[in-house]
Amino acid sequence: MTKGACCAAIVWHHLAFYGPMSDVAAQVTPGIIDWLAEYARIAVQIFLVMGGFLSAASLAPQGVARFGSPLAKIGQRALRLLAPYSVALLLAVFIAALVRPWFAHESVPAEPTWQQLIANALMLQDISGEDALSAGVWYVAIDFQLFAAVTLLFA
Repeated sequence: MTKGACCAAIVWHHLAFYGPMSDVAAQVTPGIIDWLAEYARIAVQIFLVMGGFLSAASLAPQGVARFGSPLAKIGQRALRLLAPYSVALLLAVFIAALVRPWFAHESVPAEPTWQQLIANALMLQDISGEDALSAGVWYVAIDFQLFAAVTLLFA
């Protein structure tokens, strides 16, 4: 199973398990929704292991750790992550703002504060105690923080 397939399974799990769509879909296709809610979440564990392996491989290509220029490595990682991460955050905030006036549901977040926006933009929401702007961004922030910590620790 590739990292992309795991990503797709995780998205389907979230659609089947969280939010108002899952309630409606469960009435129409209960078997599929139950399966996605129960088993597609296994992709999260696979995704985390693969992500850890790929991070370690990038820090130790040919099995030898190379930690020269740790700030450059961290910067490269940040640049690679920030574009898609920022787009996802902007979409999440925009869509929540669109549906908030017409849809009262616990899955629709409140309007974000400036502190929350800044913490999420810097991938520090979990460290700063701010809520994530989207359910899926916690992983990107934790992955980046762990990569940066390991890179600096072993430099």
